[in-house]
Amino acid sequence: MEKLIKGIMILCMVSLFGCTRVLYTQDEVLGRYKTRNDVQKTFGIPTEKQVSDTSERWLYRYDRHNSFSDHSVELHHNIQTVTVNDFSKYDRYLLFSFDRNCNVVRCDYTGVDLTVKKQDTGATIGLVVGCTAALLLIAVGVSHMSFGINGY
Repeated sequence: MEKLIKGIMILCMVSLFGCTRVLYTQDEVLGRYKTRNDVQKTFGIPTEKQVSDTSERWLYRYDRHNSFSDHSVELHHNIQTVTVNDFSKYDRYLLFSFDRNCNVVRCDYTGVDLTVKKQDTGATIGLVVGCTAALLLIAVGVSHMSFGINGY
């Protein structure tokens, strides 16, 4: 019984930090960038770029921010851009492709999450209230069962 109560209490505590609501998906965020200037204003200079007669591609490298979590990444701050024929292999990157008019025509990414999320206070309160009610119901049910078996 004590382990059950501790387990439910831990679940309730974890749920306090888990209720979020997605405001903008990854594709919605990336869809905001229409031109090469928009990309550069937000992300700065790219790590690497490829240039051809008809297009240009910019690669932004991301680094793992926290060694304990693969989901926490941050943009690698570059001092200068390297022009390459083939991009280097990175685990986390953002790649923008531009046409000759400097318009974004494609965006690819791996290991990067730009989703905009917000804490959902209402859902958190509802989850905590629900877990607390479930805990009370279980505790009352178990206490009535044990009293009935022992003859009290």
